[in-house]
Order: sequence, then C-alpha cells, then structure tokens
Amino acid sequence: MRFEGALRLTQAPAGDPRRRLHGHSYLLRLHLTAPLDAVLGWTIDYGDVKALFEPVYARLDHHPLNALSGLSDPSAARLAGWIRESIADVLPQADRLELSERPGCGVLLGWGDRCGAGGANGGSASAPRAATLLPLG
Repeated sequence: MRFEGALRLTQAPAGDPRRRLHGHSYLLRLHLTAPLDAVLGWTIDYGDVKALFEPVYARLDHHPLNALSGLSDPSAARLAGWIRESIADVLPQADRLELSERPGCGVLLGWGDRCGAGGANGGSASAPRAATLLPLG
C-alpha cells in the first residue's frame, strides 16, 4: 500500500533540514501469518485486509503525520510502531511490517513468535523488534 505524508522531525539536530516540513511517498507492506484455508488456498483475502486497514490508511494518506494522536515525532521507526498499534485489534494476523520512505530506506518491524521476538531469548512474544533499512550505494 502506498500513502503520502507530510512531517517534521522535531528531534533532529538544530539546522538539520529534516526539522522543516517535508514529505514522503511511503510504501507499506503488511505481513500476516495465519492458517492456510484448504479450500481457497490463501490465509486472508487481500480485499479483507485492505478494508480492515482503511480507517488507518485514511488517517495517514495526505495528512500531516505530526498531527496523529500519540505520534509527535514521526520518524519511520516511530510511524511503524504507531501503525502496528493501530492495526493490532483489527489485524491480529499481522506479525511484521515494512515501511519505506523511499526505495531501500525505511524500517522493518516484526513482533510475535514468527519473527523471533519471544521464546528462547526470554523476550516477550509481543515485543517488537525493529531494523532500519539503509540505502546501499
């Protein structure tokens, strides 16, 4: 899914251009883990996912991200966390999301047993694990 958002990174160092209002054309990929439907051959219909995500999408697309409740400084990592919290109840099958500000630059956020966040390491199965995606070259 793609969306456009305007933001200011107020925690960036003084003089950093990211403190000024700017925007990104985000690409969001939601990853879901669920049992495979033996008849249909998929886990959950994309149309159903899109419909369940629509209220969150409507708050993101072409809006100032700093105005989102609970998200005052919308870095890619914080925005990914906000999206995770916003979809937790309606898409419990979601266990990972990728949010890119531009190709090769963004964040990968995973949670639950499928991403290795819990289990033998003693961590909580719902504790998120994030990795920043950096451009190469």
